[in-house]
Amino acid sequence: MFTVYNISLFVHVTAVIIWIGGLVAIGILNARLAREEGSSMAPIARASRFFGQAVVGPAAVLTLIAGVIMVVDADLGFSTPWIAWGLGGIFLSLVLGATLIRRAGDELSVATEAPSKNHARIVSLQRRVRNLNTLNLLLLFS
Repeated sequence: MFTVYNISLFVHVTAVIIWIGGLVAIGILNARLAREEGSSMAPIARASRFFGQAVVGPAAVLTLIAGVIMVVDADLGFSTPWIAWGLGGIFLSLVLGATLIRRAGDELSVATEAPSKNHARIVSLQRRVRNLNTLNLLLLFS
């Protein structure tokens, strides 16, 4: 049956799958390419940023919107512990992605495109991006 709750639940679950699956895919690609030297790092850094802005970010926002609609439609209230934790996790993940992860990714993109590459700086930035992405995934899986 097509109810507001069921449609919102479908959108919510689908958006979560896209959001977390996208983060895992980006993390795996970046980890794989971190082991390689050469010109492949710069395009992947740019593509990761685009994917984050075009797919992962909107999926996170859609997760939030659909979740809020479900809570309101079912009259659950926002003080239920798992709902409060979910909202807090979404907001922390959005802030983490829009600030620290994006900044580190931008720095990595610039460093990999520079004519004279500072290998130590690139490795440090790759480690920072990996650690922030891992933190973000742990937060989301909680």
